[in-house]
Amino acid sequence: MLLKKVSVENFRGLKSVVVNLDRSTVLIGENNSGKTTLLEAIRLCLGRSLSRRNNLFEDHDYHLPSSTSRPSDAGNLTVTLDFAEESPDEWPPEIVQDLGDVIVLHTEKQGDIRHVTLRVESHFDKPTSDFVSDWDFLDSTGNPIPKGKRPQYLSTLQRLSPVFYLTALRDAATQFQARSPFWAPFLRNPSIPAQAQKELEEELTKLNEKILNAEARLKQVKVNLSKAQDIVSLSKTDTVSIEALPTRVWEMLSRAQVNVAGATGASIPLAKHGAGTQSLSVIFLFQAYLEADLGRLDKLSEPILGLEEPEAHLHPAAIRALWSTMNTLKGQKIIATHSGDLLSQVPLSNIRRFRRIGGKIEVCQLKPGTLGDDDLRKIHFHVRRTRGELLFARCWLLGEGETEYWVFSQSAEILGVDMERAGIRIVDYAQASVVPFTKVADDLGIEWHAVVDGDAAGKTNQQALRGQLRGRHEPERISALPQDNVELFLCESGYGSVYEKYISPQKKKHLTAKPGDPNYWKQVLDCQSRVPKATRAIEVMTAIKKKGRKGVPPLLAQILERCSALAAE
Repeated sequence: MLLKKVSVENFRGLKSVVVNLDRSTVLIGENNSGKTTLLEAIRLCLGRSLSRRNNLFEDHDYHLPSSTSRPSDAGNLTVTLDFAEESPDEWPPEIVQDLGDVIVLHTEKQGDIRHVTLRVESHFDKPTSDFVSDWDFLDSTGNPIPKGKRPQYLSTLQRLSPVFYLTALRDAATQFQARSPFWAPFLRNPSIPAQAQKELEEELTKLNEKILNAEARLKQVKVNLSKAQDIVSLSKTDTVSIEALPTRVWEMLSRAQVNVAGATGASIPLAKHGAGTQSLSVIFLFQAYLEADLGRLDKLSEPILGLEEPEAHLHPAAIRALWSTMNTLKGQKIIATHSGDLLSQVPLSNIRRFRRIGGKIEVCQLKPGTLGDDDLRKIHFHVRRTRGELLFARCWLLGEGETEYWVFSQSAEILGVDMERAGIRIVDYAQASVVPFTKVADDLGIEWHAVVDGDAAGKTNQQALRGQLRGRHEPERISALPQDNVELFLCESGYGSVYEKYISPQKKKHLTAKPGDPNYWKQVLDCQSRVPKATRAIEVMTAIKKKGRKGVPPLLAQILERCSALAAE
């Protein structure tokens, strides 16, 4: 059973959000934007016993919209979990039979799809002056199903959808100890046949004696300690034994530890390795736990794994390789991450972006049909090339190429605009065209401002961008250079001397216009040597920097100001 949608109302920092889920879903967003809260909502509702008598939630779980709010004044805390088939008749007959009265058919594009929708609700009950919780299974209109109130349906759903939660703080020293939930089951109740256990224990006893006999000093310890029975009434048999190693299989297993070879090849206990190795080992321990079925999962179950920051302490190369491995984990994965390296490997359709707007949190995703296959491929390429960092931005400054990058990044530094802190990311769109970027930005809740050239191609881009405004004010979203391109703009803004230095001797004969002639700077640019554009752009920015803030062309300052305003919304 796949959890397809989660709706949360008045739970912690989430006032009202709806999150659609895939078999693998990646949550991104700034700190305190609600990613962990969503994982906690799922864990609480599917991982605990639900009853009206025992409140599932604590006081601070209720959404408090202001500093003066009290939990008792909060509205109903509601979490709704919608499970659904991915295709008609996907669920086996056993599931259909066990959940019969709470299964509801929804007519969708692919046909009749079975759904099971659980709503968990909590509120302050004035007559009892206490918080109470309740749960219901819902029909297609969102109303409770009377027959669904039987506890057996709830326990069946929790059995079929067990929740496991690995927090960002994954400590191997804790997770690989004898009492940990994932490691201990491997050590308890050995599955070794009884006869094999007996033979092993006999061999261990003999090996233990060999070790003790080889160390003469321990023999004397045993003799001296056995004198205790002359003073205290003890067993008539030997009262003292020394075990250099455990002689019972279960006891030996309880002391098992994981060693991993270090850089030198030496076998070192896992807890002595770096934090990245430990964190990753805990994830794979969990995988082994599920695959060995030590949690005694129902054969029809679809475990839900909530995982925070799988990239913790890992090298970027290891992080990028992690996504394909994560997909091999059994069950449904809901992963919260702050890693652009991990995100660069994730399909855009699997990403859910949490963003804060107007004091509230909303969750955005790329909508089906927003991009065609070719545009999607190009955007994916750009995301991978930039290691996914642009998806964490609040605002995209869309420029055509590398020259624009240097011009805007250096201008921002000169003007004192901290683009990292503001959440502004410069995105060059030359390889994918500008409109697909604005579509992705709009779907993911990222603000954008596009800079287009003043030539024919730029005017075409400008016209296409107007179709993406959706009622928004054009100057806030689009800036057109008054010249054909950014280099001509820089020349006419007083920095043409940089480009005059790079006139190719072989092309100089084509420079027929004189300074002051409208065609002069165009011809200067046509006569440039093969020095990279970025080199010339950096030299221009060095010249601007010498002049300080006054040296920045007003249009560039205006564009950065607009982006800063958008990012602050």
